[in-house]
Amino acid sequence: MTDDSGDGTGDDRVVIVLRPTVSGLDRRSADALVDRIRESSDRDIGVAYLDIETPTIHEELDRAARDGLASITLLPVAVPRDKYLTTWTQRAVANWRETRPDADVHVRIAEPDILDALADHLASAIGTTPRSDIRASPASYRSPAWSVIEQHDRHVLVCKGPRCMAYGAGPLHRELTALSKAARAAGPDAPGSGTKVTGTGCLSPCNLGPLAIVNPESTWYGHLAVDDAAALIDGPGPAGRRLER
Repeated sequence: MTDDSGDGTGDDRVVIVLRPTVSGLDRRSADALVDRIRESSDRDIGVAYLDIETPTIHEELDRAARDGLASITLLPVAVPRDKYLTTWTQRAVANWRETRPDADVHVRIAEPDILDALADHLASAIGTTPRSDIRASPASYRSPAWSVIEQHDRHVLVCKGPRCMAYGAGPLHRELTALSKAARAAGPDAPGSGTKVTGTGCLSPCNLGPLAIVNPESTWYGHLAVDDAAALIDGPGPAGRRLER
């Protein structure tokens, strides 16, 4: 069950929950944050991502169950506070409990008030942090590389929203990316060599996830699995996964 009144004591593990951007999370910064917390605490500290990245909340809860833990606390962390992150963290736990009825892990949530501490730190840093001149080149705004559409004749958009990630979109996206790269490396005549793969945010019919859209035919596919990746890359699409609109 969930309990929003957890006092943060007695937990077997504390899991920091983050929400990355669609364009990509700076994993080094996220790892550095978690490492700093581990250095300052004698607790078992884990990390999970609401969407886009892995491990997902479901995967971390599964790991807690496999490890035989009695209780864990989830700490959604965002500055400023992200109500969406908190709300969907709780919904992810509710779904996990419903789909793993035999799991016996007491899951609680805590929202530490870090805004005041951060504001105080920044206010102090404004007066003490050394300044440096900005010497970046403006050439990146003129680079021809950012004016060229990558050659492709097929584009697979893979939803990596919270629910699709919980249903397995992470492994699906990784497999699609690997197959696409392998096909391109095999040469322009190889099956699938003209397929481009892009991860996206929520595509909205979440209950049908994991979702993918294949262009230019604008065909939607749902309830996908890793085994469907090859058909999305170089075939007519996985049989039985096409969605009617």
